[in-house]
Amino acid sequence: MGNISNIDNKCVGCRSCEQKCPKHCITMQPTKEGFFYPVIDDEKCIRCGVCEKACPVNNTKLHRNNPQEVWAFRNKAEKQIMQSASGGAADVACGVVLRQGGIVFGAAYDDDLVVKHIAVSDEKGRKKLQSSKYVQSDIGNCFLETKVALQKGQTVLFIGTPCQIAGLYAFLGGDKDNLFTIDLICHGVPSPKLFKKYIEYQSKCLRGKIISYNFRSKDKRGWGTQYQIKTKTKIKIRILSLDRYGKHFMDGDCYRESCYQCNYANLNRVADITVGDFWGILNCHPDFYSSKGVSSVFINTDKGKKLFERMKSYADVISATLEEGKIKQGNLVSPTKRTVARDSFYIDIDQDDFFDKLSVGLQIKERVKSVIPVSLIKTIKAKIKH
Repeated sequence: MGNISNIDNKCVGCRSCEQKCPKHCITMQPTKEGFFYPVIDDEKCIRCGVCEKACPVNNTKLHRNNPQEVWAFRNKAEKQIMQSASGGAADVACGVVLRQGGIVFGAAYDDDLVVKHIAVSDEKGRKKLQSSKYVQSDIGNCFLETKVALQKGQTVLFIGTPCQIAGLYAFLGGDKDNLFTIDLICHGVPSPKLFKKYIEYQSKCLRGKIISYNFRSKDKRGWGTQYQIKTKTKIKIRILSLDRYGKHFMDGDCYRESCYQCNYANLNRVADITVGDFWGILNCHPDFYSSKGVSSVFINTDKGKKLFERMKSYADVISATLEEGKIKQGNLVSPTKRTVARDSFYIDIDQDDFFDKLSVGLQIKERVKSVIPVSLIKTIKAKIKH
């Protein structure tokens, strides 16, 4: 028996090994880039192999299922869909489980805008989980907390990236009857350190402490990729692809190394349900399009179907095909390609002017789109289609 020291850059940072180690000799430590990797205290390690068994990298075939059904989904609740990234599918699932007295784990900002997984059990907590966070979430001890809740007989919904869900199943040793899981269609994750530097940069630009950040605001242009920043006195809304952080997130040159070799960027899904943006809805079901957002929902297991049946009464839904759900979702086919730019992206991360030097380029097409009314864009797309 050995330990997970041989996983190297395949590590997804899920903290399963750290939480599972019987000798507590594993701690997650940040690299210069700001990604967390396991560090082992060799003096305490007894080479029991528990950490290896709990690692999703060693359990890539655990709980894998191909989609049984695909749906287009829109939350009927005006307030909640506007606070969600797309159609609010994960949020509705959260509400269903909470109304049954269950507990939900998902990514939320803390008071310092650090993204961490937390457990919520009420509507106030539910709000914290809404919308996307394009940075790696710190799992903390959520796998241990999930195990305790399941042992108490509580219904648990765990929402996360596919590798986080895979880490949970590896930690638990398989599925549990009272556990439901949702994985997100994931492009890859930048480091928490990069996002912290970005918030500091925006705070300097706006001359005030950032008190709120939303990667997917719908306030001005509806469903799309606009971010919103708030200080006590200012609100800033911009197109994500024209932003110094957003541009490089969308280009994929700042992700964790494991993201470029992701075992879950395909249709062999790890969770009961997969959710994402139904970007191709105008092409295949134009009458179902909404500027408030539409989610794609992939039902991967019988348990996922059971949960979805409870979700349907809170939403407008229509059946779709697998090919329709895959439109503009390349990470349902393959991992994001690692670019040459990734080699040098984080080299100057500790420099004070790191973000000042990052470029977004001309991007004429994106700049033109940013000033064209959304209704006109929809009309143009509809005419091109016909």
